[in-house]
Amino acid sequence: MSHITQAQQGLDAAEAKNWDEAVNKLSAALKVSQNPGWLIARSKALISLGRFQEALDDANLAWHAAYQRNKRPLLVEAHYRRAVAYFRLRQYANADACCVYAMRLIKGFPAVEKEDPARKSTDENGFYTVTMEDAKDEAQNDEINKAKKTGEMPTMGDITAQAKEWRSASTLRMQILFSMEKLPKDDPARKLTTGLKPEHKDLADHGTSKEPEAPKPTTTEPTQAPARPVVPSGAPIRLQEFQSGATMSVSIFSKGVNKEKLQVQYLPSAVILNSVIYPDGDEKPFRLDLWGEIDADASKYTVTPNKVELTLKKKNPGKWPQLRGESKAETTDGDGEKDQAELDFLKEARKKVMQASEEEAKSKAAQTAADVAAQAKGKEPAAADEPPKPAGLSYPTSSRTGPKNWDTFGQDEDEDEGKDVNVFFKKLFKGANPEQQRAMMKSFTESNGTSLSTDWNDVKDRTVETIPPDGVEAKKWDK
Repeated sequence: MSHITQAQQGLDAAEAKNWDEAVNKLSAALKVSQNPGWLIARSKALISLGRFQEALDDANLAWHAAYQRNKRPLLVEAHYRRAVAYFRLRQYANADACCVYAMRLIKGFPAVEKEDPARKSTDENGFYTVTMEDAKDEAQNDEINKAKKTGEMPTMGDITAQAKEWRSASTLRMQILFSMEKLPKDDPARKLTTGLKPEHKDLADHGTSKEPEAPKPTTTEPTQAPARPVVPSGAPIRLQEFQSGATMSVSIFSKGVNKEKLQVQYLPSAVILNSVIYPDGDEKPFRLDLWGEIDADASKYTVTPNKVELTLKKKNPGKWPQLRGESKAETTDGDGEKDQAELDFLKEARKKVMQASEEEAKSKAAQTAADVAAQAKGKEPAAADEPPKPAGLSYPTSSRTGPKNWDTFGQDEDEDEGKDVNVFFKKLFKGANPEQQRAMMKSFTESNGTSLSTDWNDVKDRTVETIPPDGVEAKKWDK
């Protein structure tokens, strides 16, 4: 098989996201010819496999190969792949500098300029001083970004076709600089250590068909494999976010998540994943409390071997100042995290039920006292006035089986569970979607526990009135 055929198979495998096959095929072809396009494709595959330093070496070598062949578009792409690799290595100053190099090449600057443009943006200690606001201003005011699809670029030459690449690099800059601004001013990730002309290393063979290593001479001293670094228990999951005006995209880095078993629950201001794998190997649920509210129906997720990608639709378009909001979860009875809204609802429901129980007990005590007094006078006990039992209350519901009769709810459940009011409301509340939960909380609270609705459209624009059962007078509850 010729190296051309192997390279094409490798490119096809990369297009199909078969990364291991792509690396193997391209590695075999690169032994014969260091084609910059093949190096760029292998760098992309290595990034997807989490081999970031090797991907950077390939991107650097691709730049030198493209420079020797005078392939300007491939020089642009090599700088972009360098930026991606540096970004994944968390070397944010280097990553942004490579984006700048790519964008200047697109605009017609020389491949090797007399003065490194990125060096102009460093202080006396070599720390990078560019901010995300600087990048935003450039993106908004640069002539190339204002180009229309009709190609209105009379003063910049024939670069309209590469405007898309310019915007891609500009967008990547926003992510890089957003991450860098979270770091301390003296963090090593802010230091510029790369340059316009990258480091040159020999081609590395990443294929599986390597020459067997020569056996090492045996020694009398025992050899021990280096110990893997131990991940501390409870180490947090790494997150990476990027937002637009309409959506918030979040990468949750968790290797080996089973996409068939993963369950994702979207709450108004949080997302719960059940379950993901933490850095220390534990598999357990993960809750992400958000700064703003989201549209649960329009949000989605995807699972890759190394992470879970969330695409969250913002309920109110606009920029969030940060990803995370204040936690609305708390732990109770060792049963894991509970939504605060659920807890508040259960507390309110329990209080209402306890109030009703106390009133019923007082009524029974008064009736018993009357019966005792009647017997003392030699009369038959007076029959208690029993109000007619109201028909089973039914409420709006989205269930396929129709309205639910709450008077008979739980009769087929275990007797001990039926006695636990907390279990009843927990089961009812957790089985509803976020919109139904809001309707239940609003109707139950406003009606003082006399009405319960799961239809948000019915109760959202009105105050749910208190309607006590026949023979009972509604009174205000003094807290």
